[in-house]
Amino acid sequence: MKITLINDLSGFGNCSLCAAIPALAALGHETHPFPTAILSNQTAYDSYFMADCTRYFDDFLREWRKNGEKTDCVYLGFTPSKALPEKAAALAEEYGAKFLFDPVLGDDGKLYKCFDESFVARYAAVVPRADYLTPNLTECCLLCGESYADVLSADGENALIEKVFSLAEKLRAAGAKNVVVTGVKSDGRLFNACAFESGRHLSESRCLERSYSGTGDLFASVFLGYVLNGERCESAADKAGAFVSACIERSIQREIAGVHGVDFAPLLKNL
Repeated sequence: MKITLINDLSGFGNCSLCAAIPALAALGHETHPFPTAILSNQTAYDSYFMADCTRYFDDFLREWRKNGEKTDCVYLGFTPSKALPEKAAALAEEYGAKFLFDPVLGDDGKLYKCFDESFVARYAAVVPRADYLTPNLTECCLLCGESYADVLSADGENALIEKVFSLAEKLRAAGAKNVVVTGVKSDGRLFNACAFESGRHLSESRCLERSYSGTGDLFASVFLGYVLNGERCESAADKAGAFVSACIERSIQREIAGVHGVDFAPLLKNL
């Protein structure tokens, strides 16, 4: 399928478009990127330069339309423009395409430095238009207006999982068709809590004690690639989680720094 990828391009960090394009290609999909920003390196570094490219989005669309190009799916990740999620959703609707929204806003209970609360409201307004929504736990809490600390204070693993499921279902109730809350850690285990049209699904992966940038991009890309190939969402989530865990394990063995992202390329043949 043809997938319009709307995400950033980072010189160092092995994330965003650098992760999505090869992962989706390995699963047999044709990708057409729009770089929302070009970065010297991804934003987890202490310092970075970012050139905002979102001003050119309408120019790209104009030329694509003039040339008769169409898309089967729109996949939106990082954008420095709070207006772009609305435009991405509208593009998907224009072509009757699927829309995956990976609402990149923050992690570890905090907004990323390049965002403020005004982004949260604009992103939340687009949630009802998503066929697939893949926030991490921080982003899920932000979109639901819930306290990250309160969620983590749940009394035991079962209570935590139930809280996360309730948030995922709140996003479904807002209109998102399928929601995966990624990277939920508890007692040495790692979960993705899924609220699909078919019901709840808990996808467990190996929890490895290292954090790597770009794993959310990789999960969303592999998940989407499998779904567009006809896999059930439950199976796609399990396979994506297992693939990301294998990539993290390989990166730990090779002593790759977390900011450099995971070493996934040699494992693409396993998809």
